[in-house]
Amino acid sequence: MRHSPKQDEPVYRTVTIHTVNKKGYGRGEATTGGEVIVPYTIPGETVEARKLRRKNGELVQILEPSPDRVQPPCRHFTRCGGCIWQHIAYEKQLELKRVKIERLLWDAKIPCPGAIAVHPSAPYEYRNRMDFLWWYTGDFGLRRRGAWHAMEKLDECRLLPAWAAEIAFEVNRRVQAEGLPFRDQKYGNRGLRYLILRRGVFTGEVMLSFVGDPLELPSRLWEGLEPVRSVYHLVNDNLDNDLSEGEPLHLWGEPTYREMILGKEFWIGPRSFFQPNPAVAEAMVEHVRSLLERYPQAGRRLVDLYCGIGMFSVLLADRCEKVLGIEVVPEAILMAKRHGEGCNAEFVCMEAETIMPDTFFEYDTLLLDPPRAGLH
Repeated sequence: MRHSPKQDEPVYRTVTIHTVNKKGYGRGEATTGGEVIVPYTIPGETVEARKLRRKNGELVQILEPSPDRVQPPCRHFTRCGGCIWQHIAYEKQLELKRVKIERLLWDAKIPCPGAIAVHPSAPYEYRNRMDFLWWYTGDFGLRRRGAWHAMEKLDECRLLPAWAAEIAFEVNRRVQAEGLPFRDQKYGNRGLRYLILRRGVFTGEVMLSFVGDPLELPSRLWEGLEPVRSVYHLVNDNLDNDLSEGEPLHLWGEPTYREMILGKEFWIGPRSFFQPNPAVAEAMVEHVRSLLERYPQAGRRLVDLYCGIGMFSVLLADRCEKVLGIEVVPEAILMAKRHGEGCNAEFVCMEAETIMPDTFFEYDTLLLDPPRAGLH
């Protein structure tokens, strides 16, 4: 008679990984039947996994590794929520991304005019923004992978250059030395919650934003940190809001930091969205310009929906007769108008979802760069 595991006894499965799901986790079939989701695996691998709730599994060991498996460079990998694919060779990552995009387009019944090419970039040290977290204990790092109510204390972060990560860790050391309080939502204690570090990849300028409840932040926290150009306190006194956002209070320095995209200077404020990988942002703009060149009958009058601070609008304006940028964030529209001075781009602050179709009758091309949640 087959042994049935007790309710609290772990259940193990041998799983062959076939693909990855939308979170980037390996998805495969167990030898006993049924689908199992196993993080930190690669298509083509056979693994042993401990069965968790529903289809979820936890990787126990690699039985047959993929030739694309590599040693993750960060000691926090698998615990920290910042990265998910450090175990996969970068060329394989590009292939997985291309397949994912093709599948999404197919499911959405969107015709693709040709083969999709995923533009490569530096696999590490590419991000221009990191939102570091202060836990209620004072530990400093990022949230755990898949666990909002847990965090991983960090002493390195490979998504930033070492010099930029060291600024964040130095600020944390100074915060600890000052004895500043940290927010504890459970007991209603108020204090600091996040440190947002933003940097100009092509300028080297840094903006720091402390996020938390109202409190005095001494200048000793940032004095002498040479690349820092601007410092803000994003005041968030709503204990139910645990996001890295708030009303900006300018503490020191310039109101913005600068980034250069294709030789054009952009000013970025504390609540402005900007592409997290500026090197790829340049490639995106160049790609759109090539599309406009390929279809000369279009692109005379362009609508840039979700335009942000106007990067696409401004850098495409010389190719078009008229550009209309639409964005819901007032601060972003003000910056877009500043960037668009002297070019044929107009910017309007409104919700994209409320636009009536006749708004577009005089335009022939629509550029969509929606937020992470996607289109309405």
